[in-house]
This record gives sequence, structure tokens and C-alpha cells, in this order.
Amino acid sequence: MLLQLIDRLHANFSPFSRCVWETPFLVREPSFTPLPDLPLEIWLEIFQFATHVYGTSTIEPLDPFTVKTPGNILVTNTPNTSMRTKCVLVSVNRAWRRMALQILYQHIVIRSPLRATLVLQTLREAPEYGYWTRHIEIYTHARGSNSLPFLQTVHRILQYCSRLRMLSASWRFPLPKEFLAAVSVSCSSSLQGLYWDEQKYLRSLDHAPLNFLGSFKALHILDLRNFVGDSTSDDSRPVLQNVKHLILSNRGPNIFIASLFTLPTVHTLTMYTVVDGQVPDAVQITKLLKAHGSTLTNVHLPSPSNTSDPQAPELTVETRTTGIHVPPALFLQLCPNLDTISFSANSPLMGDCSHTTLRRVALYSVRSDKLYPKPSRSKRRNASATSPGGPSSLHFSLAVNHLRSLTRESFPALETVRTAGFLVSAAADSDSQIKDVFISWREHFERDGVDFQDGEGVVWVYE
Repeated sequence: MLLQLIDRLHANFSPFSRCVWETPFLVREPSFTPLPDLPLEIWLEIFQFATHVYGTSTIEPLDPFTVKTPGNILVTNTPNTSMRTKCVLVSVNRAWRRMALQILYQHIVIRSPLRATLVLQTLREAPEYGYWTRHIEIYTHARGSNSLPFLQTVHRILQYCSRLRMLSASWRFPLPKEFLAAVSVSCSSSLQGLYWDEQKYLRSLDHAPLNFLGSFKALHILDLRNFVGDSTSDDSRPVLQNVKHLILSNRGPNIFIASLFTLPTVHTLTMYTVVDGQVPDAVQITKLLKAHGSTLTNVHLPSPSNTSDPQAPELTVETRTTGIHVPPALFLQLCPNLDTISFSANSPLMGDCSHTTLRRVALYSVRSDKLYPKPSRSKRRNASATSPGGPSSLHFSLAVNHLRSLTRESFPALETVRTAGFLVSAAADSDSQIKDVFISWREHFERDGVDFQDGEGVVWVYE
């Protein structure tokens, strides 16, 4: 009774007796939506799509006819964000770890001797990780990279990666012949893409011999942009039966080196132009095309850049305009089976060149102001008035003259003309008339049955 009386008095006189705080809060347990029950193969595809960065799985440059829009998730990824996502995926649970490990170790970048040591230690503890490695990049900017222990560590890493497909290496010092022989033995049977940069020690006389590249019989992509090579040590012409894509530049002797190879199945040539490089030698390019031009079907001549790196940022307008350019007319004359060609809108005019098999043309460095004036809606005038050498061409930009020269008479098989990298939807923000101008060019080409597309592959029409 005494206890009941105390409780009643406390209820009547306590200042917090009627407070809402007296009622305990209802704690809601978080509700998780279960993940869909998908096969592991589907989850792996999702992981690869979410972490994809172009260049991590191949050294092949992006084709200008590949649609690359600003809203594409593949464009938003960077190597850093992709790596963070991969590290999160392997930490979720055991099932996801088993799947994500193969994309975590798919691309290995070695930037210093310390990183090389850590990678080797991981592969020794778990040799199965090397089974998933497809691309290895090697840089030698860090201190100690020119030491023999570093080269030995790199060689051991290559030995663990038995299914390596792509190897990119940038060297700042001459390499011993024993290391070159070891790399050749470790990778010759599996390697499909090779980039070997010797430009940093161009003045040295000790470069890789041509038979070093010739030992990789399974190569599909050969990147010689910054390869110097030693063509004096061996008079033989290395034969690479499987090379499909050859990548060159105007820096160093790589054009001459490429003409010494026998590449019976090469069908794509990409030639970068570096602003501080030498002027492209028409004689050397002619010799190159006489050796390989009969099999080439795709030729890409990107706009001049400060570097031969395809991922480098865009140059200023003045640099793109005044830079040295490889003349596209040489390839039209010496590649009888040409199907696709891409070149800068500021390149030298093609003159009276014609080609019977050319189907696709892409122009780099196109700008809104360079597409004026609009093409005439009337029938196309005679060749003397519209040809690049005619009097009317003097008042037009190089881009307009290139477009006017792409006629059905000169290119009977032409199907598509694209302005690579130029997006009408983005240019319309600063130029309200560009849609009308672009549609006028589309109508100009439509009379010949040719699609005129912007960088997204869009054919613009009036609503």
C-alpha cells in the first residue's frame, strides 16, 4: 500500500508526469532492399561497366566513329575513381570479392620501385591474382628506377602474369640486352599489344634492336610512337603476321622503322602529330605506304598535339590551326583499299584526289565559325567553282573547302561524313545559328546520299 501511494503522489506532483518525453521513441529499424538474385556472370558485367576506363584494357586508340557523349557513364570514370570503386567491391562480401578480384588486378600500373616491390609481394602471396592481369604499365620517373633490382622485380612480375595481353613501358635509360631477352621469353606467346617508349634517351646509341619487337609473334597492336630502335644491328626485316593496328608519330625515326617491318595483315594506321616534333617527311611517309599501303583500310590522322598521348587535353585554337599536319592526300593516292580516313579540318587540302572505295570520312578540330558560310541550296556548281583550287575556295575556311571537296564524283562509295568531337547540341549554347548551318550541310550531302553527322553520330533535321 505504501508503494502504491508513493507512485500516485509522484504521478500527481512530478513536473514531467504529463510530458510527451515520458513516452519512449519508436525506433525504426532500417529496411534494406535485397539485391536481385542475378547470376554471378551478370554481376561481373555490371562491375566491369561501372569501373571501366578506356585505356586500362587496351592500348588501341579510340575510333573517331565511336559515339562518345557527355552523358555516357564510361566517360565520367577516371583511373582514381575506378580504383576506389574496385576496392569497395572486393570488401563487400566473399562472393563479390571472388568476382571483383579479377577486375582489381586486370590493370597494374608500376610507377616506382616501391610499387613494383609491393606488387611482387602480393603476387607471391597469391599467385592466382596474376592470372587475371591483362595490362601492365611501367614508368621509370621515380628515383631508383634505373637500378638492376628494379628490372629484376619487373621481370618477376611479368613471369607471374601468364595471360598478359597489353604491355606499355616508358624508359628513361638504356636497357641491358639480358632484360630485353627475358621480357621476350616471358611475354612473346601471349602479348597482343606493345608500346615501347625510348624517346627519353634518344641521344643514346643503345636501343632495342628490331628483332626484339619481331619476337612478339602474337602482336595485334604495335605502338611505335616513341620507339627509336637500332636498325643498324640487324639487316633482316622482322615479320609480324598478326599485327592489325600500327601506331606512329612524327617524333623520332619510328616512321622509317615501321617501313622496315613486314606486316602482311595490317589494316589500320594511326599517325599522331606532335607540335614540337619534326615536319612530317612526305618521302618517308611515301616509303611507308609503299610497304604497307596496299592492306590499309583505316587511316587516322589526329589533330596536332603537345604530346602523342591520345588522352592529352585539347590544344588552343591557335596551336591546332598553325600546327604541322600530315597531308591526307598521300593516303588517298597510295592506299587503294582505303575505307575510312580521319584528319584535322586544318590539314592541307586534298586537291583533285579521288578514291573509289572510301566510305567514311571524319574531320577533327571542327568549330562553329569554320562551318560558315552555309552551302548553297541550289544545284552544285561546276568543278572549277567548287574545287579547292577554284576562285570561290579562297574565301572559305579549310574546313568548308574539305567538305566541299567530298563529292560523289570524286568519292563514289562515300556514305558518312562526321565532325569528330564537335557536338551541335553543345555548340548551340554559344552559337544560336549553328543548328541551321549544320542542317544546311546535311542537306548539301543528302543530295548525294551521304549522311552528315556530328560527333555524337546525330543527323540533324528540322522538326
